[in-house]
Amino acid sequence: MLISREVDYGIRIVLLLCETSRKMDAKEISEISGVSIRFTLKILGKLTSSDLVESFRGAKGGYIAAKKPKEISVYDLIQILEGGIKVNGCFEDKTSCSTSKMALCGLRCKLDEVNFKIKEELRKITMDKLKNCSGL
Repeated sequence: MLISREVDYGIRIVLLLCETSRKMDAKEISEISGVSIRFTLKILGKLTSSDLVESFRGAKGGYIAAKKPKEISVYDLIQILEGGIKVNGCFEDKTSCSTSKMALCGLRCKLDEVNFKIKEELRKITMDKLKNCSGL
C-alpha cells in the first residue's frame, strides 16, 4: 500500500492545525506545511466538507481543526482524501476481478483480512500520536 501525496499533505496540514491553537489562513498553512497553495486549498476543501476542519470567512477568517487530535486518525484522512483503502482492485469494482468465480476466490478472502487489519491499524494512529514525529 502506498499513501498518496494528497494524504501525506493532508496529514501535514491537519497536524499543523492540531498543533496550533489559533486560526490560520490557507497561505500560512501552505507556507509552513510546504504544500502548494493550490493543493492546500483543495485539501482544506475536502477536510472542511468532512467536518474535520472548520473554516471561517472574512478578514479574521481561517481554518482550525474541528476535532481533538486524538479523534482524528490517519484512516480518517485516507477515507476523506482517497475514498478508503483497497489492497486489490476487486474490492473497488467487482467487474475488475479476472475470475468468473469471484465468490470462490481464496486470494480475495485473504486480502479482505489484510485490508481489514490495515484499516484497523491506521485507525489507531491518531494525530496526537503523530505530534512527536512531526517535523513542523
